Amino acid sequence: MCEANVYIDRSGQEELLMEGVDRIIPGEDHSIFLENIFGERRVIRARIKEMELVHHRIILEEIKEAPTKRHLEIWLEPNTKHGHFHPGEEVCLELYKGYNMRSDKESEFSNPQAFWVNNGVAEEIGIHDYHGTMKVSLTREIDGMVHLYVREAGEQEHYAATLVEVGHHQHHGMKPAGLPLEIIPSDHSHARLGESYAIQVLKAGRPLAGAEVRVTYSSTQSRDYPHRLTTDEEGRAKLFLTSRGNYLFSVSDNNIISTFTLIKSF
Repeated sequence: MCEANVYIDRSGQEELLMEGVDRIIPGEDHSIFLENIFGERRVIRARIKEMELVHHRIILEEIKEAPTKRHLEIWLEPNTKHGHFHPGEEVCLELYKGYNMRSDKESEFSNPQAFWVNNGVAEEIGIHDYHGTMKVSLTREIDGMVHLYVREAGEQEHYAATLVEVGHHQHHGMKPAGLPLEIIPSDHSHARLGESYAIQVLKAGRPLAGAEVRVTYSSTQSRDYPHRLTTDEEGRAKLFLTSRGNYLFSVSDNNIISTFTLIKSF
């Protein structure tokens, strides 16, 4: 028996957090990934306070989230549960506005424009309101990787980008679209749970060093972004993937907020 029960110390009070934990991975952003023998997974912002392995006990100390100024951002998610589209199928995505992958129902869009990048050239495609949900559709038949982005101008400029797989076993990189601020995957491949995923932040086409990249995922229970990364001299940052479903990377610079959705099928 090598598993332990994990407790969290919240202001001097210990609470059972997870039973039968047999895998713990501390992250660089003060997050701790937990997995138990029942296949349950959880990420929490905490530090290891005490380990009593003889008694199968591990105690974490909660790191309280500092108050943050929340802003609105936009992001794209595919209108499919498979994580990809089949050849001949309409590529349809939904556009959201909110924070931390939680839609703000009261926020309205201000004339957003959608584009797909074909051989380095951006071509505008349609956005339509379907019973209160903004949908982006690419009706032409495609087999391969599709780079899509949405721009919403205003006092604060918003961008949302993603890479969509049409068909199976598509592997090639995503070239920059030439946005004022954008996030691109360093090397596109099927993102897998339990592996690291690297991205690069570009400002006016050049690597942006020292930028804070906020990262969340569709099933998060955190009120704020659970992960915060800092880009290196090449504008790169890496995240260990601990949750199923889509991930959202977000970066801001001056009056521009740009997001990238990592679409996962599991």
